[in-house]
Amino acid sequence: MSLFARKTSEASTHRVHSHFAQPMTERLRKDHEAGLIDTLLPACNSSGSITNAKSTLDAAEEPISSDIELEVTTSDPKKVFAKLLSSLTESGLGRGSWLAINDQRTDVGDSEYVLLRTRLADESDAHLEPTVRALQHALGDGSIGWHEDVYYRHDGPVFVYNGNSAQAIIHTLEAELVKHPLLSKAEIVPVSPQQ
Repeated sequence: MSLFARKTSEASTHRVHSHFAQPMTERLRKDHEAGLIDTLLPACNSSGSITNAKSTLDAAEEPISSDIELEVTTSDPKKVFAKLLSSLTESGLGRGSWLAINDQRTDVGDSEYVLLRTRLADESDAHLEPTVRALQHALGDGSIGWHEDVYYRHDGPVFVYNGNSAQAIIHTLEAELVKHPLLSKAEIVPVSPQQ
């Protein structure tokens, strides 16, 4: 062993809880879990495990929020937590989301969410796909918003959009919907942040 070997800090374990105040399917939540465990933590020479994860549904069984709790083992907690905070912020977290590290909570997220309830339970994916592509194209380069997720209700697929302004997304979607008779019964719903 070299006399000049750099001294390393001892690893310690920390509790981390991410609350996503936005509609998120279980599939998307699991993608976030995998990103944290398989990519973010190893990039910081750290490890972790999920201790609890859940998605909350409303009375109509639509997703309204999600939570991921994990234990993180690291010798550089400040680096890990700065990276975690940056990564979550960049992913477009909904306003009202938060991150708690060892029970110290930090509010994160400023995105606004909009649901497009298509009411197309009887339409095939082949008919719906060109319409979805047109809606994504209408949002352009993402400066107005992004298509975030999709889930299914009894009356058809629901598309989830996020961006800096729910009103800008709604205005753009309304202008596009009139071009598609297939979506004449569709409903656009802004999502209030869940605390």
